[in-house]
Amino acid sequence: MKYDKEKFKRLVHYVAWKAGKRDWFGAVKLNKVLWFADARQFVLTGKPITGAVYTRQQYGPVPKHILLVQAELEKEGAVRIVPDKPLKRLIALRPPDTSMFTKSELTMVNHWIEHIDKEHTAGSISEESHDYAWEIARMGEEIPLYAVLANRITDPTDEELARTKKRAKELGLI
Repeated sequence: MKYDKEKFKRLVHYVAWKAGKRDWFGAVKLNKVLWFADARQFVLTGKPITGAVYTRQQYGPVPKHILLVQAELEKEGAVRIVPDKPLKRLIALRPPDTSMFTKSELTMVNHWIEHIDKEHTAGSISEESHDYAWEIARMGEEIPLYAVLANRITDPTDEELARTKKRAKELGLI
């Protein structure tokens, strides 16, 4: 899938709307929601949500165009960028347009917002994103989404196995 800038922009706006005002939800967590949602959607369906390019940065994968998109959203009056030491927050000023997203895409994004917000600090989610794909890339180098497949060396969880079996059945594979 090619990078869909408009869809990526709407996704950033959506995450800011859902989580931007939560305690300790800053730029690091925003970037992790985008990465994990795009990567896991790719693993499950063969297509990412936005086609965004992610690069290796100090704290994990970061969308290549995140600063440009944030600036555009701020210029359009959709968000406000707030330097709230030690965080950099993206606060939505109006509801996002979600018409480009499927229900399953929004479910995926919502899962990662909740998981990262409730289960992680910026540091712990950064550590989790420092996987094999991140380790083998050089600083600033693109991390292709298919690289996350190299990380699958453990048995799937019961939930992952059930989802995979359901999808295989839908595709007529079993």
